[in-house]
Amino acid sequence: MRYFRNEKEILDLVAAFETATIAREDWRHAEHLAVGLFYAEKHGLEEGTEMMRSGIIRLLEKGFGVDLSKEMPYHETITVFWMRTAYAFLLMTRVASTVERTNALIAAFDKDFPLRFYSRERLFSEEARAKYISPDLFQEGSLEEEIHRSLIPAKPSSVRADPRNGPARHAIGNLTFGCSTSPMNDPPH
Repeated sequence: MRYFRNEKEILDLVAAFETATIAREDWRHAEHLAVGLFYAEKHGLEEGTEMMRSGIIRLLEKGFGVDLSKEMPYHETITVFWMRTAYAFLLMTRVASTVERTNALIAAFDKDFPLRFYSRERLFSEEARAKYISPDLFQEGSLEEEIHRSLIPAKPSSVRADPRNGPARHAIGNLTFGCSTSPMNDPPH
């Protein structure tokens, strides 16, 4: 698993992604997440998702030489799912640095995380590849709750809540995660 030492490494990765110069063997799960989180932070969920979608397609065609008329390795549901995950994670980790947040996202979510929400049949269907489809194992709105559950330490003593200071906060390492009732609606800071 790749982790980032500084923000320049993340910026270099994003530049290589945007210019379709990243090597196929260097474009793995961690790199997908790092670029997705970068776009979510800089451009918001909708525009960031569009940039990720078009960037992956450009990388497949120009960087990897895939003939998209013969095969389509791009997967819309997985792209949208991971962008929503990255955006929700961003909203829960507002006080962390870009590098801390990126490394925590990579550490917290392995490539099988979508299978908590989708059956294999549904997620890997042609329909899911071509367009976004809703999960069949969890309700649509439960992504934020499941992300939050994945991040909360088992010890209740790590929860800091004070009704005068807003929602409960959870600390994991140097990161603090907020409990928002609807993080997808909050703008990033």
